[in-house]
Amino acid sequence: MLNTPIAEAGFTGLALGMAMSGMRPVVEIMFPDFALVAADQMFNQIGKARHMYGDTTDLPLVVRTRVAIGCGYGGQHSMDPAGLYSLFPGWRIVAPADCFDYIGLFNSAMRSNDPVLVIEHHSLYSKEFPVPAGDLDYCIPFGKARVVAEGSDVTLLVYGSLVGRCEGLLPSFAADGVSVDLIDLRTLDLPGIDYETIGRSLGKTGALVIAEEAAASQSIGSAVSASIMERYFEYLDAPVTRVTSLDIPLPVSRVLERETMISDAKIFRTAAALARRRRP
Repeated sequence: MLNTPIAEAGFTGLALGMAMSGMRPVVEIMFPDFALVAADQMFNQIGKARHMYGDTTDLPLVVRTRVAIGCGYGGQHSMDPAGLYSLFPGWRIVAPADCFDYIGLFNSAMRSNDPVLVIEHHSLYSKEFPVPAGDLDYCIPFGKARVVAEGSDVTLLVYGSLVGRCEGLLPSFAADGVSVDLIDLRTLDLPGIDYETIGRSLGKTGALVIAEEAAASQSIGSAVSASIMERYFEYLDAPVTRVTSLDIPLPVSRVLERETMISDAKIFRTAAALARRRRP
């Protein structure tokens, strides 16, 4: 472990050199907002180096970062970075929803020769999840979504902390007569989205809700929905619907912050309303 000053551009640039020298550094950006301090190293150098060097160098570098939405840390400490990193080719992006996926995706990240962003969520740190006894070397491949629950009325596409929250809504959906196909994306870089799994789901449901905790302008939902419409327009019998947090910097007041954040009630209302389109 190398403790460094809080100088994101410096220690990220150091990690770039280490990776190009054959090491496998793991960098922690405690709050993803401060990736912007290291933007040149992150996006103009690390993400492009393999291409710029004609595929003569690998970039086995992992960045861990924590989403603190809901902590009352304010607008400069609360970004969901998936949308930012997805703008720049070369990065792999994963968002584990539990310990099982964290271990499997992190192992894959440590074996990858591309730079990988691992998005962690503060709300998952205090929770316990099962993992395989005696096997902590398993890998979950990038680009493979997980079908959490199968249904026929509407597809609900989520990642990270929203997976558990939406899984908790399934009894309410069932009580309302709504059958939900719940999918955990796991991989969030746009070339790595598991469109095959999404397409199979839409073949059953014909409708899609993309729910993200990110602010609307920082979400990946707009790019994902556009690609889905290009690929599976004939499957859709309703417009793709996005549900996000409000498009503003998050307040420090936790009371006000809760008002800006995506709520379980809004996810439920949106998905249930789409499902009702099929009722006589």
